Amino acid sequence: MTSEKDVQVKSFLKEGLMIITRLTSPINDDDLQQLTALMQEAVSLDASIGYTNATEQADAMYRFWQCQSDAIAHDEVYFYCARIDQHIVGVIGIEPCAKYNGTHRGEIFKLIVSQAWRRQGIAKRLMQAAVDSATQLGLRLLVLDTRTEDFTVALYQSLGWRVAGEIPCYAQSTLGEYQATTVMFRYLTHG
Repeated sequence: MTSEKDVQVKSFLKEGLMIITRLTSPINDDDLQQLTALMQEAVSLDASIGYTNATEQADAMYRFWQCQSDAIAHDEVYFYCARIDQHIVGVIGIEPCAKYNGTHRGEIFKLIVSQAWRRQGIAKRLMQAAVDSATQLGLRLLVLDTRTEDFTVALYQSLGWRVAGEIPCYAQSTLGEYQATTVMFRYLTHG
């Protein structure tokens, strides 16, 4: 597979230089701790990223990142981290489809940006890193799902994503409510 760990996007944000790098395996303990804390923060702010309780599920979040280390080593997933002064302020994942009839597509997941760094263009830069990675991998179609009522639907549409449909009662919120998700897709062009 194509090695992109040196893909870097630099821009000045607030006081620091932001760098986007590919997460490599094994994920070091400091990164495991930072990624878990980033996920906990997102869940505490009611993000729909697979967890419903930031405190009680902290160990499960840590184990999620540990498991991703093996998947990264086998090129089953790719993660890109936005870092400012060595601190992870955002992350995005891309998972190429492993099915024989789906090798042309991949799924975007776990786009998370720390609350302190939102509205600085980090999510857009992370998404662009994932799209560039998918293009280099030869993928032609990307899919994702996001909670229908979130601002992310409009964000993704502004980045060229289209709505495929909506699934009611798809995921449980941190308050125990079942909420709809919007399934989105984006075709990739190969130059």
